[in-house]
Amino acid sequence: MKLLNRVNSKKATFNSIRPISSRNASDFHEMYEYLNKHQNARKSVLLSIILPLYNEEKTIRSILEDLPWDKSIEIIIIDDHSSDNSLNEIRKVDGYHKFKIIRHLTNRGYGNAIITGMRYATGDVIVSMDTDGQHSPADIFNLIKPIFDGEADYTIGSRYLGTYHYRLPIATRLGEVLIEKFIQFFFGIKIMNNQNGFRAFDKKLIPLFSKAKFLGYAFCTEQILQAKLSELRILECPIKLFNREYGYSKIILRKLTLNIFACLLIYYLKKFHLNLLKKRKTIKGFLW
Repeated sequence: MKLLNRVNSKKATFNSIRPISSRNASDFHEMYEYLNKHQNARKSVLLSIILPLYNEEKTIRSILEDLPWDKSIEIIIIDDHSSDNSLNEIRKVDGYHKFKIIRHLTNRGYGNAIITGMRYATGDVIVSMDTDGQHSPADIFNLIKPIFDGEADYTIGSRYLGTYHYRLPIATRLGEVLIEKFIQFFFGIKIMNNQNGFRAFDKKLIPLFSKAKFLGYAFCTEQILQAKLSELRILECPIKLFNREYGYSKIILRKLTLNIFACLLIYYLKKFHLNLLKKRKTIKGFLW
């Protein structure tokens, strides 16, 4: 009954899509002022926004026009070998030449796209955001503020702490709960929306995340485990999640499930190995 209550939450408003607003919307006024306070003469770019892109010609232009634009923000688009008109739609955006656009010559997967984006990022804080129209750019501030304030190293957007505006399939929620319980039991951290691609992290995590082995959508789970085993501060933050108006999900559920459980097993073994090394070091220090 508890699970069904979470699926049928009163927070959900069905058949609602992300509203479009201007890039100069008042939504970002507070964020611009906040970033300006952190500005210094040494560095102009404080925030890097990474957008992994694969065949999202119907949404990419509106997303780019809806993002915050400021001297302290850079926008990095990683085209993972799209076969539609996504790149042409980007060129229709005023000032598109200011974007960093990197193209993969072959389709390399979601995780690889994020890693490529990290290589080009120069901001102190990095945000990754999907390009299917489900995320609201207005929530970026919720994700980056705890990091700039020194309260977290890594933040994950959560529809369960915020709102979601569509009917959530029961299979999706069951899968999330299962992964949530595995992570909580074996790694001691509770992340409810563990596959959400709307995240932010301190630039110091780039070398860590660049070592990821699961380069598809299981990359989202691997990031959590990498951060946890490195004893970094992880925080879920409320976001809004909207219904997908165009296209379809690129996730192959069976493949993702296998990869996630393989990831959980590998990192549990790593955790066991790390704990063993710590115990040996403690014993050695005690005897000698």
